[in-house]
Amino acid sequence: MWRLIFPILGAILFAAHLYFWGSYFWLAVPVILLILLIIPFRPVCWLWQLSLIGFGIEWFISAYNLYLRRITSGMPFALGVSILIACGLLTILSSVVFYNGRIKEHYPLHV
Repeated sequence: MWRLIFPILGAILFAAHLYFWGSYFWLAVPVILLILLIIPFRPVCWLWQLSLIGFGIEWFISAYNLYLRRITSGMPFALGVSILIACGLLTILSSVVFYNGRIKEHYPLHV
C-alpha cells in the first residue's frame, strides 16, 4: 500500500498547481479523488488512472504555454519548463501503480 504515495503526491502537486494559477473551483477535483481513495472499489482505481493521465497532460500544456510566454518575452525558460515536464511525467507514471497485485487485492471489482 506504500505505492499509493505516488498517486497521492501527483494529486497534491496538481492541487498546488491549480492553487498557484488561481483555479480555486477546480481544487475540489484532487480533494474528491483523495477522499475516494478510501473506498475499496476497483472503479475508483480506474477513475484515478484517468484523472492522473489528465493531470499529466495538463502539466504538459502548462509547460508549453510557459515556454511560449518566456520565449516571446526573451526570458529563460529551461528550468520552469523542465520542472513542469518532470511533474507531468511523475503524475502520468504514477497511474501505473494501480496495476500492482496488492493494490488490486485491496480494491476488488465487486464489493
